[in-house]
Amino acid sequence: MNLILCIHNHQPVGNMDFILEDAYKGAYLPFFEVLKDFRDIKVNLHFSGFLFSWLCEKKPEFITLLKSLKNQGQIEIVSGGMYEPVLSLISEDDGCNQIKMHIDLMEEVFGDKPKGLWLTERVYEPHIPHTLNKAGITHTLVDDNHFKAVGLKEDDLFGYYVTEHEGHKLAIFPGLEFLRYSIPFKPIEVLDNYLKEADKKGHDLAVFGDDGEKFGLWPGTKKSVYEEGWLKGFFEYLTENQDWLKTVTFSEYLADKPPKGPIYLDCQSYKEMGEWCLPPTLSKQYAAAISSEKSDEGTLLKGGYFKHFLVKYPESNDMHKKMLAVTRQANNNPEAKKHVYMAQCNDSYWHGVFGGLYLPHLRASVYGHLIEAEKRLDSEKAFVEGKIEDVNLDSVDEAVLVNNFIKAYFCLKEGGSLYELDYKPATTNVMANLCRRYEGYHDKITMASVNDVADGTKTIHDMFVAKEEGLERFLHYDWYRRASLVDHVMGKDVTWESFYRCQYYEPGDFVKEPYLATLKKEKKTASLSMKREGHVWMGGKRVPLTIEKTIRMNVDEAALYVDYLIDGDVKESFLFGVEFNFSFLGSGGDRYMDMGTGKLPLTSKGIYGPSQKILLFDPYQKVAPVIEFDRPISIWTFPVEVVSLSETGFERNYQSTMCMPVWEVDLTAGPRKIHIKLVVNGISSHNNVQ
Repeated sequence: MNLILCIHNHQPVGNMDFILEDAYKGAYLPFFEVLKDFRDIKVNLHFSGFLFSWLCEKKPEFITLLKSLKNQGQIEIVSGGMYEPVLSLISEDDGCNQIKMHIDLMEEVFGDKPKGLWLTERVYEPHIPHTLNKAGITHTLVDDNHFKAVGLKEDDLFGYYVTEHEGHKLAIFPGLEFLRYSIPFKPIEVLDNYLKEADKKGHDLAVFGDDGEKFGLWPGTKKSVYEEGWLKGFFEYLTENQDWLKTVTFSEYLADKPPKGPIYLDCQSYKEMGEWCLPPTLSKQYAAAISSEKSDEGTLLKGGYFKHFLVKYPESNDMHKKMLAVTRQANNNPEAKKHVYMAQCNDSYWHGVFGGLYLPHLRASVYGHLIEAEKRLDSEKAFVEGKIEDVNLDSVDEAVLVNNFIKAYFCLKEGGSLYELDYKPATTNVMANLCRRYEGYHDKITMASVNDVADGTKTIHDMFVAKEEGLERFLHYDWYRRASLVDHVMGKDVTWESFYRCQYYEPGDFVKEPYLATLKKEKKTASLSMKREGHVWMGGKRVPLTIEKTIRMNVDEAALYVDYLIDGDVKESFLFGVEFNFSFLGSGGDRYMDMGTGKLPLTSKGIYGPSQKILLFDPYQKVAPVIEFDRPISIWTFPVEVVSLSETGFERNYQSTMCMPVWEVDLTAGPRKIHIKLVVNGISSHNNVQ
C-alpha cells in the first residue's frame, strides 16, 4: 500500500516578523530536523510564496537543508499561487500568473518546475482545471468531502481521479479526513489499525494533506509532536513497515498507477469551511448535523459556498471589489501588479477557526498593498476627482472623492457614511473597520475556560479555550456598519451605556437609509452633496426631517470639509451625533487620543466634556487623524472590540475607536448648521505630527 504525505506551510502576507520566527522555530525547522534522519520517508512539500521568500532571506541554512532533502529524493515540491490566493476570488489571468511566479521561484531554488499544486483552502470550482492547465499544473489535492458531496463513499477514495474543463485535464487526489484528524493527534496504533484495514480491503493509496503548523505550532503540539516524540515515532513506524506500507510522491504514483476513473466535482471546500461560510444560525445547525452519529446523513449534507463570505462580511466585499478594480488598472504596471498579488492573499477575506478577517493587521496589509498599487498608478501632477458609480458591484452606486493625498469612499445606500479613507503617504486606510456581529461559535463561549490546557490530542476544531475570563461581557452586536459620518438622530434620554451596547432606540431614520447624491467638480475642488428627506418619531408621529451633508475635497490637501444642514418640522429638541470610527493595528503602546485635556487611551470609555477637536495618534502606522468641529455639548467614545475565534481559542480583539461629537439641536428657530473638518496628518520618524 502507498501513503502520500503532503505538508502545506503558510503564513499570510502582512504577518509580523516575530510570528514567522515563532512558526519557523516551533514547526518548520524541527519537522525537517526529524525527517532528515529517516532517509526512506518521502514528503510532498508546499510553502506559500510570502513565507518561502522570508525563509530564503532570513534562514538560508534552512533552504540548504530542504535542497539536500530534495536531492536525496525525500521531498517533492508542490506549487501554488505565489501569495496564496483563493483562485475563485481572482481573475484567471491573475491566478495563472501567481502560479507561474511560484513555479519560477521553486525552479530557481530547487532546479525543476513543480507539476502539482496545493489548492488554497481546497476551494474548488469546476473551472479550476482550465486555470491550472494554463499555468502548467497537472495534479492537485482536495478533501474527501469534495468527492463525498457528489456521491462517492469512503472506500472509493483510496486513489486518484481525473477531471476536465473544456478539455483541460487535471488529476485530483482526495485527502482523507480520518488522517487529517488523526495526524499528529491520535496514537500511532490508531493509524496502524486504519491503514491495515484499508490494505486488507485491497486499497492501494491513502493520502494525507494538511497544515505544517499543526506539527508544533497548534496548541499543545510542540510538546506532543517533538518533546514526547510523536513525529519521530510516526516516522519510525513508517520505516519499520515498509514491507507493506510505502511513502511516495504524487509524481511517482501518477507515473505508476492509473486513475480510478473520471470525476466532476462541484463548488466545494473542506467540511469545516462549509460550516464557516454559512450565516451564523445555519452554521450551528450544519455543524450539529455533520457531527451526527449517522455518518451517512452527514455525508449527504452540503455546507455553504466560499464566496458567500463576501455577503456574510461586507467588509470583506469592500476589500475584494477594490482589489478587482485595482488589478484591472494595474495590468501594464508590473510593480503595481505585484502589490495587487500580495493583496490577494486569502486570509483576510474570510473567517473560521483562524482569525482571518478579524485580525486588523491582515486587513491593513490588504489595504496597504492596494493603496501602494494605486499610488504607482496615480498621476504625478496634483489632482482632485470625484465619481458616483457602483464600486461594490451590488447595483447600487457609491461615491468616491480622491486627490494625490487621500481617497474617500461613501456608502450612499447606508446613510451616506464614510467607510474607507486612504491616507496615501502612509499607505493606510484609517477606516478599515469591522463591526461587532453574532457568530455561531459565540454560544460556546460559556463552555470555554482559561484553565483548559491543550495537550496535543485534540485538533483546533475540538478545543474550547478562552484567553480571558468573562468574554461574554463583550458580546455586543451592531445593527449598522462601523463607518464614519454616521448620522444619529437620538432622543435626549439615550444613555452612553445603551449606545455602547447598540441596544438603544433611535427615532431618526438616517443611519441605514439611502441618501441622494450629487457631485460637483471644479478646477481645484470636488464636492459631494448627500441629502436625505427622512423622518423622526416624536410623540407617536413621523415628523419630517431633512439632513444634507456636503463634503469638499481640495487638491493637494489631506482633508475633508463637511457642512451639515439640518431642517424640519420637529418641535422638540433632540440629540444629533456624528459618529467616527478609526481603525488601528492595536490600542496600546504609544497610541493615544487627545480631546484637548491630555492624552487618553484609545480604549477610553464614556462621555467627555465639550471640545472642538479630537486628535488620534498612531506612530506605528504613521497617521494622526484630527477632527475639528463646532462646539458640541459632549463627546462620546468607546473601543469597538469583538470576541472572535482563532487557533489558540476565544479572544477579545480591538478593532477601532469610536468618537462621536454630540449636539443638542433645536429647529424651532430655524435650520441648524454644523461644520466639521477631518484631516489626516502624517507622523515623522521622530513621532512628530506633520
